[in-house]
Amino acid sequence: MQAQIKTAPYEYFDPIFDGRYETPLDTEYNLPDYCTDIQKILKCRAVPEVSSYIITGDTLTCDGVCDIRVLYLDGKGDTVRCCEFTKDFSASIKLKTSEEKAVACVEASMAHLTCRAVSARRIDLHAAVSLRVLAVVQKKELITCSINDETIEKRGESFAAHQAVNAVCHQFTIEDTLPVKNGKPPIESILHREVSCRIIESRLSEERLTVTGSADVSFLYTSAVDSSTEKFSSSVDFSQVIECAGADEECICDLRISAGESSIQPREDDVGEYTGVSVMAKVFIMAFLYKACEVEIIDDAYSVKAPLELRYSQNAFTQIHGTASEVLKKKCSLAVTDDEIQKVLDIWYEQDMVQAVCEKTKLNYRVKYNICMLYVNSQGRILYIEKQFDHSFSAELENQLTKRADSTWHTDLWEYRIVDKSTVEVSVETTVNSTLMSMNSVKYLTSAGVDENSPAFDIRPRFLIYYASAGEKLWDIAKSHRALLSDVRAQNELFDDTVPESRPIIICNR
Repeated sequence: MQAQIKTAPYEYFDPIFDGRYETPLDTEYNLPDYCTDIQKILKCRAVPEVSSYIITGDTLTCDGVCDIRVLYLDGKGDTVRCCEFTKDFSASIKLKTSEEKAVACVEASMAHLTCRAVSARRIDLHAAVSLRVLAVVQKKELITCSINDETIEKRGESFAAHQAVNAVCHQFTIEDTLPVKNGKPPIESILHREVSCRIIESRLSEERLTVTGSADVSFLYTSAVDSSTEKFSSSVDFSQVIECAGADEECICDLRISAGESSIQPREDDVGEYTGVSVMAKVFIMAFLYKACEVEIIDDAYSVKAPLELRYSQNAFTQIHGTASEVLKKKCSLAVTDDEIQKVLDIWYEQDMVQAVCEKTKLNYRVKYNICMLYVNSQGRILYIEKQFDHSFSAELENQLTKRADSTWHTDLWEYRIVDKSTVEVSVETTVNSTLMSMNSVKYLTSAGVDENSPAFDIRPRFLIYYASAGEKLWDIAKSHRALLSDVRAQNELFDDTVPESRPIIICNR
């Protein structure tokens, strides 16, 4: 016979895929007639961008396009040229289960890349795109919080946690026209470009999430006047209102943003010069909403009348301990050997990555990125150099219960200077925003019933003296002697959970 139990729901996000998936990207490209011959490849850059993704059944299908730009020296060797082309990619990723309401966020990066000029007119490229995928479904677990049976003793506890409210994905497209600043020459061709997104502010209200942010646009281009190189940077602000069931001001929001497929095209003015650009960028936002709650569980039980069949389950309960925001600054030096830097044409970063690990009282960051530089040497030759940097930072954790940091980041190069004839110093800032949390795995009772195949206990009045050790738990004493815990407490005037000192304990069964 099953005892009557009372349950309370606890909702959580169950990952059905959390990891990376690689898809190959191999192609050959023949230069069009308007491109000059390749003397030397300086840099091949491939930027994979997600166009769309959808979950159908147990499969996540992702489509994207890779923007490929090959910087090279022309036949004379004194001018940087660029050939640009695109290559589509797609991936079908099997998920753990088939769920109707699953949501996901997908970010693309290059896993590896090799590029070579087979001839002066042909490029051979072998690469792989790495997709960072997090797909979750919101689930509900019924937690046993009480057992309604006077003959069953139950041990329970309560603890603070945070339960899932909603997870939403939202995508939109930014389109704008940006003019070249006064004094800058018109555009002949774009050599390389950057589009990144950052969140400035987010606000929760009744059933809504409002996000304001910026899409930062920068590129290096050749001047239509004298084929020199020029830099352009600007930003496009945006504001989005996202419908989000269950949202209110008390919720905690773990927010992620990424730029997807984008394009920057020179725009012609009234006199036929390219003095502006048309910008298009897809933006993907994913939000995880949590709300504080108190969880009550029953973790053990026994009957004073008959043997019980107990069934248990185990689940991980989320607890959020706040947020952390750090600006990680570092000065990086790029040095050239046996050469002299006359002029820096452009400096940019690639493949930034941040790992945030909680260890005891510290939140430790590991930041990686490549710094790339185009420069002119003392002989007037255009050269390229890149270097990978790996930095470690540390910050104090206010709450030592924190075990995990879910982090997003944004890297900026905000200043560089030529230190001496062969060294450039670059100042880099990486802004990291982390949601600090812990996942506590807890075992709890799901059902309790009398074992019908076992005889009932021989119930006779008994008076026992049990010699308990200091620190012994009253629950274990009462359970081993099939006594009511309330009786053991009352008969021995013990009100703590443990015996304070070695002493005899009266156990009187009734």
